[in-house]
Amino acid sequence: MLALRLPLRLAARAGPSNARLATPVVASSLSASRSYRTKADGSTTPKKKEAAGTTVPKNKAGPISKTAAKEAAAKKAYKLLSPEEQAAISEQAKEAKAKEQIKLLKAKALSPPKNRQLANWAIYVRENAKDRAQGSPVTTVIKQLAEEFKNLSTREKEHLNHQVNEANAKSLREYEEWLHGHTPAEILAANNARLQLRNKLADTGNKYMPIKDDRLVKRARGSWIIFHSERFSSGDFRGIKAGDAAKDIAVEFNALSASERKKYEDLAAKDLERYAREYREIYGVEKPDWSKKTKSAPST
Repeated sequence: MLALRLPLRLAARAGPSNARLATPVVASSLSASRSYRTKADGSTTPKKKEAAGTTVPKNKAGPISKTAAKEAAAKKAYKLLSPEEQAAISEQAKEAKAKEQIKLLKAKALSPPKNRQLANWAIYVRENAKDRAQGSPVTTVIKQLAEEFKNLSTREKEHLNHQVNEANAKSLREYEEWLHGHTPAEILAANNARLQLRNKLADTGNKYMPIKDDRLVKRARGSWIIFHSERFSSGDFRGIKAGDAAKDIAVEFNALSASERKKYEDLAAKDLERYAREYREIYGVEKPDWSKKTKSAPST
């Protein structure tokens, strides 16, 4: 305390002219007194200065998000369930995942307009059955329309042909406009999704059939497919069922010598090069490795 009192007394005696000199003395004395810590026994130790640029690590963990807290609570509750209850929950999770996958596949499958190429009879029924269907059995109406259709005049047939051509042209035009609004890669992805939907869903019928698009790259053919196409189109199997013809062609293919088979293997390799080139040009990516999946001749 003496170090503090002494400068204050000197400042009081010095008057206003010495006040400016007294102030820094008091400040230095105060800073000197604050630079020491008082221990329990009364002794003092100097404070340790922190190095510049260093940060003191905090032991407190960050706040837990609500989502993480819910997940932790759910895991804790799941462990308390019986094996039967856990199995039921796992089954429900699998079903939910499968439904979500089906939903994504349906979105990729796209929904093209129906390209219906109708015949004259279909157009005639559509145009004339509306007014007669009320109060009459369907079979009776169809019989009446069939009789009238047979007795159409030349002028009426010409008019009907014109209606059919217009309707079919409109349907085809709408389909092609929709088709060319998508890239070939999108149509390919849609057809892949449709194939998976046909495999996963039962009784889909024709709902998820492939989308026809001439821009799509034709798959590469193996040596067996090339040989089969060549023999089947030769005319030697005219009038023979396709299944029986395929069996006979398979016998011929398996009986080929190595030199004879090389012709078709070379054609298959050339076609595979064509497929890889077109796949890269049209879809913008390299072809998948399907070389090991080319069809071989059935065993006999």
